[in-house]
Amino acid sequence: MSVHGGRGGRGDVVQFPRHREREVRRQNSKPENRITIREYDHIIFICTVVLVGIGLVMVLSASYYSALHSGNVYHFFTTQALGAGLGLFGLFFAATVNYKLLSKFATGFYIFANGLLVYTALFGIEFQGARRWVAFGPVNFQPSELAKIAVILMLALYINRDRNRVNTVRGVLTYIFLTAIPVGLVLWGRNLSTAIIILAVAFVMLFLASPYFWRFIAAAGAAAGAVVGFLLIDYHFMGGVRGSRFMVWQDPFSDPSRFGFQTIQSLFAIASGGLFGRGLGNSMQKRYYLPEAQNDFIFAIIIEELGLFGGGIVLLLFAVIVWRGAKAAMESRDTLGMLIATGITTMIAVQVIINVGVVTNFIPNTGIPLPFISYGGTSIAVMMTAVGLLMNVSRYQKTG
Repeated sequence: MSVHGGRGGRGDVVQFPRHREREVRRQNSKPENRITIREYDHIIFICTVVLVGIGLVMVLSASYYSALHSGNVYHFFTTQALGAGLGLFGLFFAATVNYKLLSKFATGFYIFANGLLVYTALFGIEFQGARRWVAFGPVNFQPSELAKIAVILMLALYINRDRNRVNTVRGVLTYIFLTAIPVGLVLWGRNLSTAIIILAVAFVMLFLASPYFWRFIAAAGAAAGAVVGFLLIDYHFMGGVRGSRFMVWQDPFSDPSRFGFQTIQSLFAIASGGLFGRGLGNSMQKRYYLPEAQNDFIFAIIIEELGLFGGGIVLLLFAVIVWRGAKAAMESRDTLGMLIATGITTMIAVQVIINVGVVTNFIPNTGIPLPFISYGGTSIAVMMTAVGLLMNVSRYQKTG
């Protein structure tokens, strides 16, 4: 590297030392364009595997008496184990294939997931007035779980293509439209809990991508007010189940034989667990007192058998995953990775908060499974695949 016009005269050439030339080049380079590819986040992986292991043990314990009716006490455990095996394959696949390559199929995946939701609402298996499952031979599949990942990838791709979109009315309306389609289809199948999760994930992703902080606070307040208003109208004028659950939430013992029954039995289980629990397999509430204890209320059985200590360990593992997921989002090399990590981390955190809140009666009863632990082959397979995608994003971090 050289310049003209130094001390030796106009025509002289002054040579810069080689180390100075390298320094200039380094200073002129853009730090945001430099990335480091590191190993997978082993902490996320270990916490996930431990939670899955705890889930398998607790599903076997909580479902023992319910499974007696089927003639096979390992019925629920076997299904959960198969889902975990499929999820482990999905985890390694999602962690290995670069998330930028996977995002290229986001639009097609989004359309496919919505198509499955339409099919489910029309022809799905009906259970307690809701259509949430479709059957593929002997296997029952819940498309709404798949829709969660499809929405995260689609919204991340939409924002990544042009960050300025979310600063315009048209861009935000398009974002809302992309969210409203799966939410509406899920509600059509009478699956309010999944709709809540999708809305929460979409809100957080848009919140992080847009600079208009107070607008989102106002929108969240308006949405919360609308939900409470709907529940009150549903209870007083329509006699609906959701409104009744909301009113009974304030005092479960006001309706101990119907809408308050599950909550009361859950609280009995937690109260009897104490600090270290009754011991693994010794729950009393799972003996036909707490309906389908292996599903949404399995956390109550965990506390009853393993105590507050065991329940605290489970919550700690979830907290570590959320922490590492937030770290992966903040250190991501690009907007796409940041939004994908944010969406997945939010999905896990919201499900844990709502599930534990319902079990402890901090929030009204709604059916949301505890990730990696509650019974459900589709749920555990999809959640483990999502963790693989989170591990994928965590490999690529900004430097400089």
